[in-house]
Amino acid sequence: MGFNDCYIYLDNLIATQDFSGIGKNFTAMLYLTGEESGYVYLSYTDGKKCLEAKKHDSANIFLSMSTDVFEQIVLGQTDVLRAFTTGKILAKGNVILALQIYNSFK
Repeated sequence: MGFNDCYIYLDNLIATQDFSGIGKNFTAMLYLTGEESGYVYLSYTDGKKCLEAKKHDSANIFLSMSTDVFEQIVLGQTDVLRAFTTGKILAKGNVILALQIYNSFK
């Protein structure tokens, strides 16, 4: 799975998510590494979601992982918390918010 595949998957996934349970506006930046690398920026403001394939310097949470790890998570072969605790996912910023966003997908 390359960057474009990851972005398309996220775009479809985000479109169906209800983030209102998180209770606040947020921004998140995901950097996917690999043969094809790139940034995915997600903002949630006043109930509106926006996903863009671009770098944004100010986000509440910044996550970085390889496209391979992303694919393993999507396929259910890797648990997100395990990937985080073993260093396969790097996180900066509001990690609690990242967990809230992740839990909204369950």
